[in-house]
Amino acid sequence: MRLTELVASLHEAFDSGLALADVHAVCAYDRYQASAGITAAAGYVADRARAAGLADVTVLSFPADGAQRWWTYHAPRSWTPVRATLAVGGATVVSYPGQPYSLAAYSASVPPGGPPLPLVRWSAVRSGGDPRGAVVVADEPVAAGVLAGTAAAAGAVAVAVDPLRDRAGRAPSQTGRLELAAGSPIAAFSVTAAQLGRLLSAADAGLSAQAQVELDTTVSAMPVVTGLLPGTGRAGPEAELLLSAHLCHPRPGANDNASGVAALLGIARVLAHRQRAGTGRLTGAAGVRFLWGPELVGTVAYLHDLVGSGRVPPPSLAVNIDMAGQDVARCGGPLVIERGPDDIGSFLPALTGRCAALLPPASRSYSGAVPCDPWTWRATPFAGGSDHALLADQPVRCPAVGLGHWPDRANHSSADSMDMVDPAELKRTAVIAAATIAAARRPGDPELVADVAEATVSWAAGHVLAVLPGRRTYPPVRADEPVLDPHDGPNAARWLRHRSAVASGAVSALATAGAEPEWLRSALAWVASLTDVTAARLPDPPAGGDAGGEPALTRCWAGPANLRALAGDGRPADRVWLDEQLTADRGGNYARALALLRGVNGERGRTELAWWAALSSELPIPVSFAETLLDLARHAGWVRAGSPGDRS
Repeated sequence: MRLTELVASLHEAFDSGLALADVHAVCAYDRYQASAGITAAAGYVADRARAAGLADVTVLSFPADGAQRWWTYHAPRSWTPVRATLAVGGATVVSYPGQPYSLAAYSASVPPGGPPLPLVRWSAVRSGGDPRGAVVVADEPVAAGVLAGTAAAAGAVAVAVDPLRDRAGRAPSQTGRLELAAGSPIAAFSVTAAQLGRLLSAADAGLSAQAQVELDTTVSAMPVVTGLLPGTGRAGPEAELLLSAHLCHPRPGANDNASGVAALLGIARVLAHRQRAGTGRLTGAAGVRFLWGPELVGTVAYLHDLVGSGRVPPPSLAVNIDMAGQDVARCGGPLVIERGPDDIGSFLPALTGRCAALLPPASRSYSGAVPCDPWTWRATPFAGGSDHALLADQPVRCPAVGLGHWPDRANHSSADSMDMVDPAELKRTAVIAAATIAAARRPGDPELVADVAEATVSWAAGHVLAVLPGRRTYPPVRADEPVLDPHDGPNAARWLRHRSAVASGAVSALATAGAEPEWLRSALAWVASLTDVTAARLPDPPAGGDAGGEPALTRCWAGPANLRALAGDGRPADRVWLDEQLTADRGGNYARALALLRGVNGERGRTELAWWAALSSELPIPVSFAETLLDLARHAGWVRAGSPGDRS
């Protein structure tokens, strides 16, 4: 079967109506990571997975005590909100569950009928005001964690924050996500701009508030749902591919990530039906593992306890779906195909991108010669903001891609409702993932092998040629400090070497997809010749080069990288610095930090490591940022100077 036929047949078979019904059902639950809501949602998903035709469907149960550890990740604490109110003068200002997202995760219980709570401005607290027994209202920008920590230490009962105060285009009724530290002694309310104004006016008038937070403490476990589409013969029982989507997030969480949950269920229905019907010569297909659980902690628990113990085989490759159904017109961002990290050779970015390009178009050009569809997608470098980062890191280190949407005006807010989900977009995302997995699980099909190989060599060529002058995609950096900028013209030769290695790694990975050795040698030689031709068109590199003689840095932590754990193991000043960096540029500095940690391999010194991080993330990295992050990792005991075998 040709890849274009596979994509078309999956597109025709995928039922977007059933998928949308699954989104609607999952949206009804408040899916905090260890709560009654996510437990009920897991039961729904398990029932739907069995009906779809998956085998061995199980709701795994993991501790939710905050103490259990899976490498550097701690288990979440059980927390189920029942109801909460914040009132002034007998009039309710905030009410949960009627107002989604209005109660911060891990808020403490506040019994009804307590004494009146003074309302105090945060600016007054900073100036020496007394918040004991009060509700502190954030009247100026402040990180929720800083506000909550300071207020709790000073004896406040609750805080009220508008976390979306700087979000452009926010709706008047839109509230944003707040999350306190597990075991927090206070409550926190997420409010709209209008609600914040009411509370500040009441504080200025000397009024008091009444608060109530009721919690359900009966839930004691974190659920993870798994099911299997068994392999068919030659691949054997030890060969599994993985499809994952995270089940958590507060209600409604339609796009993030009920749509991803529904996409996996829809893929299960389609692939299981094809397997039962014997469609497409499925002999020798690998098994496909489906995984739904709380973001990051659910996946890491599965990898640590089940894969690590040998109860299930490690995945040979993985596709993660996070935010599958975004209505692009309403939310503001296209489909994003995020490739895995550059140190793992993989044909997945090429295959996934080719599947996206082969989706049946809604229209064609005036002459009909080419598809002409307003729908679009973008390929991006690895950033690591979802579960695929865990799968691509130690100890599993499998090729992985992530499918999602960004930017998203409704993300992590009460506006992420059903009307933000486009069934056509949900179908497209799911079909791309399904076709990628369906093609990758069948290395014995000569037509599919040929199509995957052609797509990969084309991708490799484009990856090399993207360093040519005039193709800069990142704005020029204007900085008053040294910056490692892969987009800067004089650094093109360095970037070419890096990209050529990534391209060659992608082609070499075709050996696992069934490509013949002689063909692989020829393809690799072609990539090398293309690199030589490209190098001749680049400006001369700057004099000097990487700093020589620097000691290599060696990784000292177990399991996937985890910035929260890194900060927790560092010094107080390190934690403050990292929090400031992530507040200033959440996505960019997260990707920079993860790339720097990933570059620690026992062979690179600091300068070479920082350059590798800049080249792989495709982001300029200030030298001071790299130095401070690596110092933080050293203080935390996560890295040390010397090769892996050097213990002196």
